[in-house]
Amino acid sequence: MPKLTPFERITLAVEAQIPLVRAMEAALGREAAHKLVRAALDKSNRAMVAKRGKPLDIPTLAAEFAGFGEGVRYEFETVEETETTLRNEVTHCDYAEFMERIGARDLGQLLICDGDFAMADELGLTLTRTTTCMAGDGHCNFCYHVKPGGAAASGPAA
Repeated sequence: MPKLTPFERITLAVEAQIPLVRAMEAALGREAAHKLVRAALDKSNRAMVAKRGKPLDIPTLAAEFAGFGEGVRYEFETVEETETTLRNEVTHCDYAEFMERIGARDLGQLLICDGDFAMADELGLTLTRTTTCMAGDGHCNFCYHVKPGGAAASGPAA
């Protein structure tokens, strides 16, 4: 079986999650449903990235950020890259277009974008982002910083 790209893996999971989220919204209300979904996804995302066993350094993050768009139109520019900071501006994201195409863009932040924060935290990074393509802002402004004592201090991640 061929290896799935990140886009294929994520969109397959999201398509399976949408009916569950819609049912939860109907039963519990949007806010309560989204709170439960976010907590469950954060727990799952943290467990997935914890398997690395080490904090993530900026050069490795930069390479993985580029790979996130493998096989799709995912355009970004690196605005700043230092030993402790990576700042990228995404100007086109096929994930947002995918969510629009399947009629679930309103769930894109919840099911795709917001997971970045828990994963970054688990990898020894802080993430700030105030705009996203998914929300219709026209770009995503990612800014990652290595936490004190993180990978920049301990060397590259495996």
